[in-house]
Amino acid sequence: MSLKDVIYFSLIVVLLTLLAISLAYRAVGEVLPFLAVKSGSMRPTLEIGDVIMMEKVNPEEIKVGDVIIFYKPGSNMLIVHRVVKKTDEGVYTKGDANPGIDIWSPLPYESIVGRWNGFKIPYWLGVGYASLFLTGEIYPPYGKILLIALIFLNIVLIIMDLVGRRASIEESSEEP
Repeated sequence: MSLKDVIYFSLIVVLLTLLAISLAYRAVGEVLPFLAVKSGSMRPTLEIGDVIMMEKVNPEEIKVGDVIIFYKPGSNMLIVHRVVKKTDEGVYTKGDANPGIDIWSPLPYESIVGRWNGFKIPYWLGVGYASLFLTGEIYPPYGKILLIALIFLNIVLIIMDLVGRRASIEESSEEP
């Protein structure tokens, strides 16, 4: 096996592992610990396309200044904003680039999914943009169409490879 084959195989194993982890999180109703930032509301701290890593957090651990990830009240949309005030009813949040406190404040503690731990993959690497594109968050529906086309193309290539291998096995068994 050549070095190129080892690299391709390793890449496929990593991608399949990430896919399995993603599916497992979705199956149990959890949010993945990695999240692509969808808006510019947290500029300059976070840019559109940054991928951030979050950690679980208990309400008593949240402090003013923390960047939290939460469900926007009344929807399943995830928001990344900073805590500017903490009360018994919940937290008041604000995007760094926004002029005022979020209209849904105070945000109930049960809406909070996690806290940003400070780790991010910068937008200029393209990982976050690829994720947002393929999930249809930006430029819908082209990302989903491309994803379906790639899956279809892979199925066709796998079938062609299997047919070619079968033909070569039959040819080699017919030789004297």
